[in-house]
Amino acid sequence: MPIPDPEEQLQFLFKVQRLLSEGLFVSSYKFALLLSLADLAVERGDDTTEVLSLDTRDLAEQFIGLYWRQVLPWVSGGPDGRPTQRLAQARGHEAVILNKVAAAHDRYEGSLTRLRHHHGDWKRLLTDVGRTIAIMPLWKLQTVGGQRLDFIYPNEGRGGRIRMRGEAVYCLRRFRDLIGDLAQTAWVRFVGGLVKNRPVLGESADLRQFLFGSDRGLLVPFRQFLWDFQDGRCFYCENRLRGQVAVDHFIPWSRYALDLGHNLVLADCRCNGDKAERLAAIDHLQRWCERNERPELIEAFDKRSLPHELHRTRRIASWAYGQAERVGAGVWQRGREDLASLDHRWRDLLAIAPDSMDYGA
Repeated sequence: MPIPDPEEQLQFLFKVQRLLSEGLFVSSYKFALLLSLADLAVERGDDTTEVLSLDTRDLAEQFIGLYWRQVLPWVSGGPDGRPTQRLAQARGHEAVILNKVAAAHDRYEGSLTRLRHHHGDWKRLLTDVGRTIAIMPLWKLQTVGGQRLDFIYPNEGRGGRIRMRGEAVYCLRRFRDLIGDLAQTAWVRFVGGLVKNRPVLGESADLRQFLFGSDRGLLVPFRQFLWDFQDGRCFYCENRLRGQVAVDHFIPWSRYALDLGHNLVLADCRCNGDKAERLAAIDHLQRWCERNERPELIEAFDKRSLPHELHRTRRIASWAYGQAERVGAGVWQRGREDLASLDHRWRDLLAIAPDSMDYGA
């Protein structure tokens, strides 16, 4: 597939901006759909993809992950900090998908991993959410002011499967951070502007963190496990861990929201703070890849019912390092200012087998 030229890439961004600024929004579904498409382009596409075929089940899995945290009751920032109620995500009646996700969240006590392991309930939830996606946002996302656009996928107006255009896959991957930020900002503005939410939110400044921030509580089960697996040593400096330690996202959360086991390491607070939102240098990447290939790691995750997807984690890591290489970003070695150029060997370390990249174009 020919790579879109700079003008075509700019036009793509203008059209995304137009969807977010001129589109009709009665619920937050379209924001969730745009974020889902961007993430699936990263996870399942590459820069040469001609067509990426997706169905509503693929999209439903992304929607559930996005809304899973958002069905929790809002906790006010006041002195009592008591939970109040779930925030509305639609102008009229409550969004159907939120009700479905909330019921599953309650039934499985907030554990998405447990729900996934209960195949019958997981399949039913995917089906229910996917059915709503096909009816509501899928064929309305690209309709603006009565004009039917189809720059992301052919806007056929019906059905449960789309074929994302190769140029859209490329642009969504290339500008995923920017598009994600635009969609999240519009989502926060929409939720904060709903009349039903105003008495609850007041002048809150942390709505974005609530909707999209990492729930550090979900990382607690990994702490002791990683301590044992790393023999009580920091993943980065390999010194003995003492005092406060951090469960660190190897691919930083700010670059891609990924709370899966293979993306998590235990680090002392100094290394965690120094690395911050940077990607790690080649030596750290090599150790991380070698660790993730150890079969006993997967066995340990499964034994403890901890979420993990090695293939997905590797594809996201490959995308993140590719983005860094594209812009000439430095990668973190040690200390606050010790940055290095990205070593080209990252490509070999994160190579994806060709047969594992076929998602049915």
